[in-house]
Amino acid sequence: MKRAVELLENEWDLGKVESGASGRLCAWIYLLEILEETEQFVYYRENGKLLGFAGYSKWNSKKHPLKKKIYAFIKKQLYKSKEIKDINALKEYEKNYDYVPDNMRDYFDGEVSMLILDKSCRGKGIGKKLLLDIFDLAKKDNMKNLQILTDESCSYKVYESVGCQKVYQTIVENKEYGKLGKVNKETAFIYEKNFLN
Repeated sequence: MKRAVELLENEWDLGKVESGASGRLCAWIYLLEILEETEQFVYYRENGKLLGFAGYSKWNSKKHPLKKKIYAFIKKQLYKSKEIKDINALKEYEKNYDYVPDNMRDYFDGEVSMLILDKSCRGKGIGKKLLLDIFDLAKKDNMKNLQILTDESCSYKVYESVGCQKVYQTIVENKEYGKLGKVNKETAFIYEKNFLN
């Protein structure tokens, strides 16, 4: 789990600027959220070192209830850390990335909960293979269509290369709390992987 946190911390801010907390703590909170919601993961390792992983969640799943409760409990405890200077700012940051419009909320039956790959491994088709493995698992789990939330900070074109369709685009704004007037904007997307076509 420490290596997964390291990958996340090296890739994204995850509310560090907004909350005043360390990137490590924000990455732990994010990882616990992913663990709480994910049905299955696939991993990529070289020489025993974790270099990437992907997962999918299935909404309304009844699997792994104890595991999900444990991860939710630990995440709740981390939110109480004195290291977090502004918990409301962290929650606001997290809320900004829930940009699914109301008319699409009940459309999907799950989502790609994570796709991350160490920068040293990119451009070799590994991310694509992780996605295809996740899609195989999701299809075997009787999923019909997966939602993929992504943005400009990610290599989102990989989703198109594996047959996903862009179904929504918006702008996400994040204020860097404590730096008056500074606002970060990025284009965010929703892709769909439909298994019925």
